[in-house]
Amino acid sequence: MMLLLAVLGAKADVIPSSYYSEPAAGTYYIYNVTEGKFLRTVGVSENNYSLLDAPEAVTLTAKGETVCKGGGDYILSGNTDNFIKIGYWGGQWLWPNAASGNADILAWTFNSNGTKTYTMSITLSEAFSQNGSTFAVGTHYMKDVTNLGSEAEAGTYALITEANYYAYLASATMIPSTYYTTTPSAGTYYLYNIERSGFLYRGGDGNYAGLKATPATLTLTSNGSGAFYIKFPNETKYLKTGEYNGYFVWTDATDESFAWTFESFHGVTGLFTVKCPLNDVDRYLYSLGIGAKGVNAWTAPDANRTQYAWALISVDDYAAWQNSFNLSDENTIGFSATTDIYNVNPTVNRAMTANVWNTLVVPFDMAIPSGWTVKEPTAFDGSTLTFGDASSIVAGRPYIVKPTETVTSFSATGVTLKKDLNPTSVSEGALTMTGTYTAGTVPTGSYVIGIKDGTSALYKVNSTVSIKPFRAYFTVADPSLARINLAFDDDETTGINAVHGEGLMVNGYYNLQGQRVENPKKGLYIVNGKKVMVK
Repeated sequence: MMLLLAVLGAKADVIPSSYYSEPAAGTYYIYNVTEGKFLRTVGVSENNYSLLDAPEAVTLTAKGETVCKGGGDYILSGNTDNFIKIGYWGGQWLWPNAASGNADILAWTFNSNGTKTYTMSITLSEAFSQNGSTFAVGTHYMKDVTNLGSEAEAGTYALITEANYYAYLASATMIPSTYYTTTPSAGTYYLYNIERSGFLYRGGDGNYAGLKATPATLTLTSNGSGAFYIKFPNETKYLKTGEYNGYFVWTDATDESFAWTFESFHGVTGLFTVKCPLNDVDRYLYSLGIGAKGVNAWTAPDANRTQYAWALISVDDYAAWQNSFNLSDENTIGFSATTDIYNVNPTVNRAMTANVWNTLVVPFDMAIPSGWTVKEPTAFDGSTLTFGDASSIVAGRPYIVKPTETVTSFSATGVTLKKDLNPTSVSEGALTMTGTYTAGTVPTGSYVIGIKDGTSALYKVNSTVSIKPFRAYFTVADPSLARINLAFDDDETTGINAVHGEGLMVNGYYNLQGQRVENPKKGLYIVNGKKVMVK
């Protein structure tokens, strides 16, 4: 399974076209695919058009009999019912502050240029002049950043409904929406905030509700009217509302006095707002942060935020998710994440040949399995790279590994998948060993370990060489170096031959620059990867 994970509320990548809509009258988020941002039509103190990371609702209305410029199909308004108009000031031509009936309101055409993606244009049948500047007759396009321009300058836009936007966010959260409970019922769950990728728990001094990365179970008991009492297991305490010092969520109720209702979050299957009345005012559970006092309640959910979006995940579904991490080197992306992923049971499908050296990098800490010899680079003198024994395998750090038996896959239990790779640099950056979680090519001039005639071999990359996930390569700061030699700090023979072109460094003496010496004199040489002193 290929993993592409993202923190909610941040752009992981271009929102896929499966979430786009075709133009029609209605309310949308207008998404600039080029920039990965959303069209802004209103602001608190500014009134010029711009792009934002967070979406703002824009309503498309059929032009009808509206007096407007542009000749297109739809006029655009923000959530204050002000329309986008043309008008010149300070280098800007687009403004969102036109009142209904304003003759300078623009009517837009959505010109298809891909899979439900469009350029947005207006067509002026007569020139428009204001404040000493003129827009000529012709078609003008909405640009990527702040203005109108030519077709070549046009931004690429998509229309995304509110429901589709939040469905996309749910699909991109750390725990996929396929593991969410769609209809709450009595039982034991984890209550998961998708924006913070955190679980509700009874924390702080015991009275506060908090969020943490590791799961904490909650028990839901029906009140018989569609709401639920939320109890913290192994305790006699319930989640409640109550105002004190600016906080409205507490965990110290001693009985079933506070029933919480789960309502659909923007129509997205599996996402809910969670509310409980306080003095006849609904209080909605939302996330302020992670830690003690990290969960609060508010009177009205912000329509454009995911702080109020919660998922119920059953104990069984969480266990299934834990066991779903199959990291395969046959995938283009073996692993990719923008946040650490806690308490999972991954299996890594990475084949390693027995009794020869293989490179390896994995995204979690693990003890060295029985039968594996694992080494890491410790020094580089400009020509010879020395390895020492590793005491364990650390997430994101590359190693060379020699198993006594052929490896096809290996697993771990209850680990944290860590998002970052950590190349190992030795001798003040003179040589770097770099791991990769994705398939790609090795930089020219680097070195890779492969298998030649059943023996590990070190190759210098002089042309395009592909590399699979969960492997590593070596890069030297001096690109003119003809070759490097490998040695172990315990004087053990490496068993790694050095291949240079068609020649194989084996059965001979080589100086520290990797040159074969037919008649060695006194000095230090490399023989089959081992340093040898000739006296």
